[in-house]
Amino acid sequence: MNDSYIGILVDGFVYRGIKHGYSTFERVSYYEQASKQYGVIPCFFRLRDVTLESNQVQALVKGANGRYKLTTIPIPSVIHNRSLFFHKQSKGKLLSLQDAGITVFNGWNRYGKMTVHEILMGNEELHPHLPETRRASLENLKEMMNRHNELIIKPNSSSLGAGIIMVERVDDRVWAVNHKQEKKLFTNELPLILRKKAANKHYLIQQRIPLAKYQGRPFDLRVSVQKNGLGEWQVSGIVCKVAKLGKYVTNVAKGGTCKSLRDLLNGCPSMNYDKVYTQIEAFSLKVVKELEGRFPSLADVGLDIGLTEDGFPMFIECNGRDLRITFGKASLMEEWKATHTTPISYARYLLDSKTAEE
Repeated sequence: MNDSYIGILVDGFVYRGIKHGYSTFERVSYYEQASKQYGVIPCFFRLRDVTLESNQVQALVKGANGRYKLTTIPIPSVIHNRSLFFHKQSKGKLLSLQDAGITVFNGWNRYGKMTVHEILMGNEELHPHLPETRRASLENLKEMMNRHNELIIKPNSSSLGAGIIMVERVDDRVWAVNHKQEKKLFTNELPLILRKKAANKHYLIQQRIPLAKYQGRPFDLRVSVQKNGLGEWQVSGIVCKVAKLGKYVTNVAKGGTCKSLRDLLNGCPSMNYDKVYTQIEAFSLKVVKELEGRFPSLADVGLDIGLTEDGFPMFIECNGRDLRITFGKASLMEEWKATHTTPISYARYLLDSKTAEE
């Protein structure tokens, strides 16, 4: 294999870390090891460092002294996007790269939760795994409260557990809304915070999944699903996120902790590890293959999946840019490494496919 550049598109925070010799969410050494294995050279840059007119990019490339330095190189023909973009100009630039023959996988990776839900609802086999989800409105809230005892109201596009509130039935007449560590009881009149969230068109109302618990705390799963060196989907790793005691969200940013699936299931005698793993893997592959039909550049995602008390997988959401550090926090170092290695193997596959076409 001939050494060729593989571009890794990062955000400013990660870029500064690499430039100054440290890595945080992205483990640069794993990229380096994988690149050596697959005969490519990793280079790191931001979207603003790309100049389409000259077909060049100012990228961070590792020098002979072991340090990364700014180097002007031709735009790599294969780029793995590990950044998030929020503006139309960025989306336009990504499209321009693709129009120029550059393959950017996981290019635009912000997908509204409702859009994802509607796509998955198109596959009847997935229906049992999908909690009922509706766009936020006061009418939909009242209907959902008649249908379910627990609801989650959350932004259509957000991360790290921001903006989520829970509504739960206490008895036949009384409900409770949980928001920012406070629980407020109500009967007929909806609390102001609930009316505001329900009337916000950027929010969703979702049936709350009855999550399995570990030591009395609900947990869910982050499943890394990626395309590999054969151009095929695989599950590269599964890590569990356990809510802080007394909380209902599992996000690490909200106090959640990370553990291995095997460790958690050892504490759940009603579940068999091998059976549950097989179910999660099969379900995750069905989900990404369904989404790929709508998002053709999809190649590296983190699925949030809940488990019921009997181990049945339920879909929560799809993260287009998976912050893989959860594997490191759970001391799942081989899985963390695999989440970096697999995209590089896929980049090699794409590079070879391009060469074969020429």
